[in-house]
Amino acid sequence: MSDSEQQPTYIREIELRYQKHEVKAGAPVNEPLTDPRKVFDLFSDMQDEAKEKLITISLDNKLKPLCFEVIAIGSINSVYARPIEALRAAIPLNPYGIILVHNHPSGDPTPSTGDENFTSNLLINTTSLGLEFCDHIIIGHDTYFSFAEQGVMQRLKLKVEKKLR
Repeated sequence: MSDSEQQPTYIREIELRYQKHEVKAGAPVNEPLTDPRKVFDLFSDMQDEAKEKLITISLDNKLKPLCFEVIAIGSINSVYARPIEALRAAIPLNPYGIILVHNHPSGDPTPSTGDENFTSNLLINTTSLGLEFCDHIIIGHDTYFSFAEQGVMQRLKLKVEKKLR
C-alpha cells in the first residue's frame, strides 16, 4: 500500500484541498482581469478536468485578483453550490467584485439553464451586498463562454434590478 492509501480520508482531503494551483508561464496572475481571455489563460487547465469545478475569484477595485477559491466539485455534467458558498471566501476580503469560473468537461462551454439560473441568483446576492459580479466564465476545450462578453450578464443585471425595485 502506498502512503496515500494508508492515510485517513480527511488527511488526503486536506492535501488535495490545499495543494498549489499551477498556472501557465506568462499567465496574468497579478494583472487586472479586464478581459475574459485573461481568466481563461489563468484557468485553462480546468478544460482537462473530468468533473465540473466551480471557482470564485475575488477582485480588488482595479480588478486584480485578491484570491480564488474552489467552492464546489461536481460530476461530469453538473456542479451544485449555494450562492453563499460562492461568496464565503470573498466577503472577508471586502472585495470590489467577483468573477465566477467553472468548466464543462464535455468541452462545450455553452451555458445550461442551470448555469444561467445560478448566475441570476448569485447576482441578486452580490447586488444586495454591494459587490460587482463582473462575469461568469465557462471553460470548454480550447474555448470559453463569457456571460459579460456575450451580453448575458447585462441582460441578467437588468432583470435583477427590476426584481429588487
